[in-house]
Order: sequence, then structure tokens, then C-alpha cells
Amino acid sequence: MIPTVGYLEERFDTFNRMCFDGALPRIPVKLSRAQSFVGRLQYRPVRDWLGRTVRYEDFVIRISTRFDLPETEVEDTLIHEMIHYWIAWKGLKDSSTHGRLFRAKMQEINAQYGRHITISHRSSPEELDRDTRIRTHHVCVSQLADGRTAVTVCASTRVRAIRRVFALSPTIRRTTWFTTVDPWFNRFPRCRAPKIFPVDAAELAPHLPAA
Repeated sequence: MIPTVGYLEERFDTFNRMCFDGALPRIPVKLSRAQSFVGRLQYRPVRDWLGRTVRYEDFVIRISTRFDLPETEVEDTLIHEMIHYWIAWKGLKDSSTHGRLFRAKMQEINAQYGRHITISHRSSPEELDRDTRIRTHHVCVSQLADGRTAVTVCASTRVRAIRRVFALSPTIRRTTWFTTVDPWFNRFPRCRAPKIFPVDAAELAPHLPAA
């Protein structure tokens, strides 16, 4: 299903009552066309005069409509982001982004309500192949020191900087840079910082000759 704002707001209220005792204040739930995430919580820290974070404000949950997911997965994605909201709004300190507090709350909700919330959403090949837009991609294919192959799709303004970092990286043995309009590369986020995404070399190979 492709969710609407009205649907997500109604589900937010329902899951707030069911999973969080109605404690979470209503925040904006907005739709996105992002391909780099299915759901995301955004907020900003408020700091004191010493630069210490004292609270968080301007919470927004964004749900991508790029993926046509089953309704239960849309709901689980929303609850996933609500757990992040619950932790931040209460001012709790977790051990990592999906640390002990997050996992404990996730497991509690899954066990009590029969949900299947996970740490991250892995798109199926069918979902990834559905994006057929023609876009220009600046791509680096890296051969890693451990033998794996990785892909980086760079923002056009960051190619030089990322190229310099990769040239000095001990984990990257060799890089090949090229430009392509192949929609297969739409599945990767456009990186502004050095990031690599390991891929199956056999799956990548058919998309290189035309680059």
C-alpha cells in the first residue's frame, strides 16, 4: 500500500494509545519520495550555554512512498520511528541508535501485540527494480582488501572529496569511477560523505559495460 498522511496520523494515535500509554504528543507525519529510507524520525537538539543538549524539539516522522509495502510493514515502520521518538522525547540515553533501550521496547511491542518490527527494512529486489527513472549517476566501484566489491553513488559536488578519501583508505585496494544513467543505480543513496555499499559482483557486472 501507499500510505496517506491521514492514514498515518490515525495509525499514530492508535499505536500511541496501544504501545506507549498515550504519552507521546502528536507530531507531524509527512510523506517523502526518498529511496534511501522507508521511515525516518527527524528532530533538533536544544543546547544550553555550555553546548550541552537539554532537550529535543521539532519532531517529524517521514515515511517514504517510494516503496509499495504491505500494510503491516507500513505500520511496523511507523511504530519503529515512534520508538525512536519515545526515547528522544523522554530524554533517555540509549547505547546506540538501535541500542538496548530501542531493542527492549521493540521486543516488548512485538511480543505483546504480535508485530514484526525490525531494526531496518530490507527492500526486496522487486521493490528496488521498480524505480526506473533515468538519472545521471557518478559511481565508484571499489575492490576491497577483503575481496568484496562495493558501490558508491556520489553527489556530483562531492566526487573529488570522496575520491581523495578512497585513494588513502587502507580498506580499498582499487577503485573505478564512471558515469551512468542505468536505473539499477537508483537503489543507492547519493552520498555526500565517503560510504561504501558491498554488492554481489555478478549482479553488478551487467550494469558496467554501458557506463
